[in-house]
Order: sequence, then C-alpha cells, then structure tokens
Amino acid sequence: MVSTVHQLPCWVLQPSVGKFKKYLFIVKEVGAGRYQPHYKYVISVVANAYVRLIGGKFRQYSDKMQIFRVFFSLFLFFALVSCEKELTSDQQSINNSEALTDDIKQNALTVAEAMNVEPGYWITVKGYIVAAAESSIKNADFRAPFAGKTAILLADEPSDGTDDQIFDRLMPISLSDAAKGLSASFNLQENGSRWNSYVYIHGIRKQYLSAPGLKEVKNIWVGEPEEQPEPGVDPGDDPDNPDNPSIDDESDTLTIAQAIEAPWDKKIWVKGYIVGTTKQSLKNTNFDGILENFTAIVLADEPGTTQKELLFPVGLDTEYRQSLAQYGDNLINMKVKVLGIKGQKGYMGQAGIKSAAIVTVIE
Repeated sequence: MVSTVHQLPCWVLQPSVGKFKKYLFIVKEVGAGRYQPHYKYVISVVANAYVRLIGGKFRQYSDKMQIFRVFFSLFLFFALVSCEKELTSDQQSINNSEALTDDIKQNALTVAEAMNVEPGYWITVKGYIVAAAESSIKNADFRAPFAGKTAILLADEPSDGTDDQIFDRLMPISLSDAAKGLSASFNLQENGSRWNSYVYIHGIRKQYLSAPGLKEVKNIWVGEPEEQPEPGVDPGDDPDNPDNPSIDDESDTLTIAQAIEAPWDKKIWVKGYIVGTTKQSLKNTNFDGILENFTAIVLADEPGTTQKELLFPVGLDTEYRQSLAQYGDNLINMKVKVLGIKGQKGYMGQAGIKSAAIVTVIE
C-alpha cells in the first residue's frame, strides 16, 4: 500500500472543496491508464474523501449520505468503465476526419494478419472490398447486382467475381454501426463501383457474422495496393552492377539460419526445404502434407525440422500456391529457392517473407 500511495499525487490524500476539479481529473486519468494498476485504490480514496467532505456539513442527514455514497460510487464506476473501453489500442485517436497518411499505411494489417488479432483491439486493416453481405458471409454477393447495405467483405486479393471463394480468408466489416456517412459511401448495393476497391479500414476487432471481423468502423480510406514485383522479375536487378547482382546469381543466396539473422527490410534470396504448409499462423502448420487452402510454405535448413525458432515462413500468391499444390504431399521436403523482402514486421510473428516475388524448385 505504501508504494501505491507514493505513485499518486500527494493532494489525493488531502481532500478539500477547492480541489474538486482535481479529483474529477484524476478519475479521468485512471480511465486513460495513467494510474490503471491502482484504480481500485484511487476510486476508494476519491469516493471516501468526498463523502467525508460533504458528510462534515450534512451529518444530520445520514440516510441521504448513504444514498449519496451509493450514487457517487456508481458515477465513478461508470466513468472508469466508459474510459477503460478506449484502452484496447493506441490507435483509437484516428477519427473520420483524418487523411490517409504513410504512418497509417505502414501500420495497417493484411486481412490474414487482422484475423489473428485478439478481439477488442483497435486496428487498421487493408484489402479489397470483394462482396456485400448481410446475415452470413456464405450468402454474400461477389458480383453485381449486390444486395445488402449492412456489411462488406474484405480480402487480401481482388475477387474474380465467381462464387468459388475461400471463406476463411474473408473478413466481414460492419457498416451498420460505422461512423456517419461511411455506410452510404461504401455499401456495395448503392456503390457498386467500390467493388474490388483497395481500402484501409479502422475499427475494433470483433467477432462478426460468425467470423473474425471489424465493427464500430471509424474511417475508410480508398488507397492503392502496395506494389509487388512481378513473378520472375526483380526490379532492382542490374547485371552490370557487382553490388546488385542479377536474379540468376546465387552467390548471395542465404541459408535459412542466415536469413533469420539477416537485416530487416532487405531483399534476399533464400533457399531451404519445404517442411510444412500453413495459413494465417505457424500454429496451423501441417508438417505431413499440404494444408487445405494453405497460404504459405514453411522453410528450414534440414528436412523434417519442426522447431519454431528454426522455421522461416514464406507467403505465396495464388499463382505459386496453385503451382506448388500440384506436387501434392511430395511437396514436403522439396528444396526451393525464394526471392522476397524480409519485412521489418516479420511474418506470422517471426522472421519471414510475407510475399514471395519468385519461387523456384531446385531439382
């Protein structure tokens, strides 16, 4: 208790009428998280201080004092709870009047990453508006005419307009509780031209339409998809520059161990054995064969490796997934060479390549 007292302003323990505004201030500070570890003690001190303060003048009204004590405690409780809701993320300051900035873009999550975020956190997710939905994502419309104004579906890749969809890669976005004007501007029933638009959406991660979704949307920005190198082409290649070798030069190809230790935000060639396939998380890795609807391969320096710290996940686009899937379970322990950027944020929670530019099977 002593250590708790020392971490609070001294005037908290010395109540007076002239400091009423400061007590209201510290209640707000509790909600903002400044004294969050000691909120019960703070609430107790503030409530009892003012009950004593007012009680000194109205001791004769004991019944009224009991009623005051109850209602004042309830006021402090609800004040704290309403403020606590904002503690779910440091991004809640984003509002619907803020322009799309480079900082927002850099901190935005892909749909696959956002779906793995624990419910309750404010996040910004980026992706393509691929469908309109209402009661269920499985009844969504993936092509015009669209029906439904209450939700849209977001995906990491644009839609081809068919009903052949992988539903566990789609994130439902609630428009019914979105900030004013967003539903009217982005529901596909009234805005069919928004289909396959690339957007950044800020809201709170919640379960929605029986899937990991986004609710209480504060803003939607229309942007441009991040530029990705075309398969087989490395835009930085310059055969005449010895410091920037061509894509055919394997002299700088890294082992998995070297790739894990390599600098972040660096384009690298890496080679290793495919020891598993996964989607969204390394926890879902199938080390025995191809995981249904896999989105990434998992590489290691030695066949049969399963230790997490020795693994290097590599995200694949649709073309490479379809190409590798043709090998069936023979894909496991196949050796490949991959070109991509080891991003600063990593991939699936550790060192990896989020989107491979080139994948080559080594015979």
